[in-house]
Amino acid sequence: MKACAPVVMILLIFAFCSQASSTPVGSDIPTSCCFSYTSRKPPRNLVVKYYRTNKKCSWQAVVFITKKGREICSNPEDSWVQKYVNSLEQN
Repeated sequence: MKACAPVVMILLIFAFCSQASSTPVGSDIPTSCCFSYTSRKPPRNLVVKYYRTNKKCSWQAVVFITKKGREICSNPEDSWVQKYVNSLEQN
């Protein structure tokens, strides 16, 4: 019985380690998601770029980045958001 204890411990350690690394290589895990939208429209001259959140996020959003690096989650269906995106695409 004493000889089985180390074997059981090694098997348990192996089982826990393999569970921790079971994420498939190259899986598309969202890096940034929004959980609410801004209630205020930032001044257009402060917004320098944008990106869209990953489709795997529960809320789809357009994230505007300001000159100071602040990220602002915005509703992609709002007309001002669409205007800002179009403006940034043209520049």
